[in-house]
Order: sequence, then C-alpha cells, then structure tokens
Amino acid sequence: MLRLKKRALIRCLNQVAIVLLSPLVLLGNAAADVRFVGGDSEVRGRLIELVSTRWPGDELAAIDLTITIGANALDDYCSVGESMGPVLAIHLYASHYRQSTANCRVPIAAIPADPPLTYQIQLSQALFPRSRTAMLVRSDATPLSEQAVDTPLSIPSVGVAKGLGRLVKEGRWDVFLLPVDHEVFSGADYRLVIETLFRHRKPTIVSINSLLSVGAIAATFYSQSQLDHALLLTLERYLSDGVLEATTPERVNVTVNRTVLRNLYGRTITAEELRALENEVNGG
Repeated sequence: MLRLKKRALIRCLNQVAIVLLSPLVLLGNAAADVRFVGGDSEVRGRLIELVSTRWPGDELAAIDLTITIGANALDDYCSVGESMGPVLAIHLYASHYRQSTANCRVPIAAIPADPPLTYQIQLSQALFPRSRTAMLVRSDATPLSEQAVDTPLSIPSVGVAKGLGRLVKEGRWDVFLLPVDHEVFSGADYRLVIETLFRHRKPTIVSINSLLSVGAIAATFYSQSQLDHALLLTLERYLSDGVLEATTPERVNVTVNRTVLRNLYGRTITAEELRALENEVNGG
C-alpha cells in the first residue's frame, strides 16, 4: 500500500486485491481518508500529486471517500458489499458505469471519460446539415427518441457484423454514431465498424479520439486536463457541502480526420473552421 504522507491523509492502495482481501484496512480508518484504488502506479501517482497540490493542508480530513480508477476497480470495490463507503469512479466509460450501478450497493458517482451521445448528434448536424443518423444498440435498449437518433437498429443475436450489414443494406441514413458501449461492441468491433463503413463511403463519428486513425471522420472527447479539473471540482463540492455528485466538463473537444473528410467528400477544414465547429457543437 502506497501512502502520501502529508497533513491531508491520502491513501493509495496499490492493488484492488488489497480491498477484496483486507476490507478492514478501509473500515478501520473511519476518520477521514481519500483513497485511490486501481490503475497503475504512474496513474495513481499523478492523481495523488494533483489532489495533494490542490489541498496541501488538512482540509481533506473532513471527508471519507474512495476513488476507483477504471471499470475493473469499480466492479471489484462494489463486490465487497454494503459495508463499504461512498465511491467516486473515474477513468471509465459511461456504459461501464451504467452496468456497475446495477450491482453496487454503496453511494456511487462517476466522471465518465466519454461525452454523452448528444454531442455526437450535434457534431453530425454541424458537419453534415440535415443528415440522418444511425447506430447499433442492444436489443433491449431503452428508446433513443430523446436523443434524436434517426435509425437505432438492434443488433441481432449473430453479432455486430450482421447488424452492420443490415444498416448498410438499408442505406436510408447518412452518418453512423459510434459511442463506447461494451454491451454492444467488443474491442475489435470498433475497427470493424469504422473500416467497413469507410469502404461504403459512410462517415463514422466516435467518442474516442484515437479511433480517428482507424478511419472515423470526427470525434467528440474530453481531454485529460478537463477530466482532472472535473475531479477537483467534484472533491471541492463534496468537501464543502457533503454532496457526492460528479462534475463533468462543460465543453467537449472536437477533432476532424482531415484525410477522411477530403477523400470521402472532397472537403478541407481549417483550424479556424474547426474552432467554429467546436463552438457550434457546444452551443455557441
């Protein structure tokens, strides 16, 4: 177990296994503590430095909170039981958080690493005015009418590839939206979707910036500095009024794959136009 020995007590557990095998380590510190569970040593060290720089004194002695790093850490923490304290989940996607909340019996809040789907919808309208959007969803997914997706198609039991084939054959849509959803896509499915649609000259908008290199046309995403700032704001509120309510960044970043945009549509975009596009996506 790695400790940051400052006047504010911030305890970092090196392995999630410590939580599972020795829950009394947490329960025995009923006075105040901010704990980081999961992630690797580099990530934990950076977060410890971030928080200890913001609160170098003993202000954090007023709160008791576990911060889980990654989806696996959250699931492992929740599996311990109702005796555990409140948790703030970071470094995970919104779909992981939604699934974990169903199995977690402790107060939980999360700062997802990916922006809401609504930003992808706004980006599709900004890039391709009057376009129709499509996406694959779980067969038991809740209706997406409030998110204004024109063609939400349930994936068949045979998998994503067949569902994608149905979408391509149907063809009555213009832009495919690809949010992170581990209940629909496996890791390899994201590349499959993007490369397949590229061959069919259909643009894909994603919420992971790294997928641009695979052939997505554009991405909405949060930067690490935005997520770090959201973490500090969440801790500030919890410290001031005791409300554990995650703060998410107010704006998203937008990146366009200029090569794909040029090859598929013969369009170019300048840095100034990209800034204007980002402002439009964020509502001005």
